[in-house]
Amino acid sequence: MDELIPIIAIVCTIGLPVIAGWILGMQWIRTRNAERMGLINQGIIPPDSPKKKSDPNKLVSLRNGIVLIALGIGIIVGFLCSEYLVIGQGNEFWMTGASVVFFLGVGYLVYFLIVQKMPVHRFREESEQE
Repeated sequence: MDELIPIIAIVCTIGLPVIAGWILGMQWIRTRNAERMGLINQGIIPPDSPKKKSDPNKLVSLRNGIVLIALGIGIIVGFLCSEYLVIGQGNEFWMTGASVVFFLGVGYLVYFLIVQKMPVHRFREESEQE
């Protein structure tokens, strides 16, 4: 009986979400099909669901790139400071953490300054596309 508890726990944590997802997916397909059949019975040709083209937002990619570069620089500087500076000896965690937070702040500031210099009409075009 004691061996059944872990087996039941694993089956419930994996099996129940899978079964619930399958039931919800089948219900969604049935209601979509019933809706389309209702439109056809009324003589209306249902529109095909268009596939949306994903247009990547360049500003998000720019922000993520700048922040990740700043994160890498912060980690490297933190390790170097904790290794070669007297203040970093024994405070490796705090030196690395402080430099990571500092360079992340610098990265967000650089992103803000870059975006601030961009023309306003670029933002309107990108927001209208979304």
